[in-house]
Amino acid sequence: MFERADLASVVSFIGVTLQLSGELLLVLLFVLLRRYVVRREYFGAWTLAWMCGAVAIAALAFRYLVLPGVVGGTPGTLTLAAFYTVYQVGKLGYLGLLVTGTAMYVTGSRLSGPRTAVVWVAVAYAVASVLWSGVDLNQMVVWQAPVAVVALGACSALLFTLPRSRRTLGSVGGGSAFAALAILWLLYGIAFATTGTPRFGGWAQLMVEFNTYFDLMLNTALGFAMVLLLMEDAKREVDDAQAELRVAHDHLRRAAMYDTLTDSLNRRAFSQGVGLEMARGTFGTVVIADLDNLKAVNDQHGHAAGDRLIRQCADLLRSALRPYDRLYRWGGDEFLLVIPSARGGDVALRLNEVLGRAEPLDVGGGSTVLLQVSLGAADYTSAEDLEAAIESADGEMYRNKHARKSPEQGVRAVNIPSGPVRILR
Repeated sequence: MFERADLASVVSFIGVTLQLSGELLLVLLFVLLRRYVVRREYFGAWTLAWMCGAVAIAALAFRYLVLPGVVGGTPGTLTLAAFYTVYQVGKLGYLGLLVTGTAMYVTGSRLSGPRTAVVWVAVAYAVASVLWSGVDLNQMVVWQAPVAVVALGACSALLFTLPRSRRTLGSVGGGSAFAALAILWLLYGIAFATTGTPRFGGWAQLMVEFNTYFDLMLNTALGFAMVLLLMEDAKREVDDAQAELRVAHDHLRRAAMYDTLTDSLNRRAFSQGVGLEMARGTFGTVVIADLDNLKAVNDQHGHAAGDRLIRQCADLLRSALRPYDRLYRWGGDEFLLVIPSARGGDVALRLNEVLGRAEPLDVGGGSTVLLQVSLGAADYTSAEDLEAAIESADGEMYRNKHARKSPEQGVRAVNIPSGPVRILR
């Protein structure tokens, strides 16, 4: 039968081994993730914290599991002091880096303070605790306890006091893990200071014997919460990038669907059905408008003057349309107007009226040109008739263009039918 002391030794042996394995796995995970998040300084601090924790547990494991076999008995006081100093420095470094990384995450600062002084203070505290405790591990844990409670409590408070907009599952989980560790270390301080006394003996002995298992469980939860915080941070970055891509896509789509000279939809937009939702759900009319004198203006006054003439035509046509009517630049000097719930005669009258009021365009050098446009209109009764109506309007436009008696007459369009007409509003 195992004596209680033997059973406690086995439990401690397994516990230290599992804790060291857990710490090393966390270090490996954080190092692997660190390669992909080099810009997140807080995660680097947390990675170093787990490294320091692993060094501390490794020193403890080596002292209890390897060193007695190497020296063939109980190690000397100086040897024990050296390993316990490494253990204490590792633990203090672990706690300090946890605070540093959490503060970096919360504030976004790099906390570039007097790090060398902090390191020396930690080393001095570790050496003092080892000397004062007389290489008694229980007393060294008592020395660690107040530092751990303050550090872990500060980390918990930093995460729990984040603004609502930054409060996430990761921050709540991380704050909870830090809070649980702070409470655990408070219990450690009491347990390791009172172990063996009649008043606290039962639960204190339990805390001392199973502390490695408690540490492993809560450290694993803390590591998981840290990785979750990192993933949430990365997701926000991905979401921002996707939003930028959507904006860029919208800009590209607009560039692909709109004519930059006239700010009207282009032929590609028509072929993809952009702006045709209203038109396809009812009857209507289509109009083809063609500039008659664009080539002459380009030849005599330059393409800049021709572009201004095209813009003038587009602006005038657009001014005659309702919000759900659509204007497309159909070709170099042609425009297509799709006008739902209207008839060709009404539309032609309105367009002739608007184009007839066109002011002469100043093309420089004291010269002006008059906008000359030929129109052709055709009605459609359904979306299936739209393409045919456009072909019919195009033919009508060419017939009207050829029917001009004189190209100097100005604006001409489709013949307006007799009888009452309805003006578009």
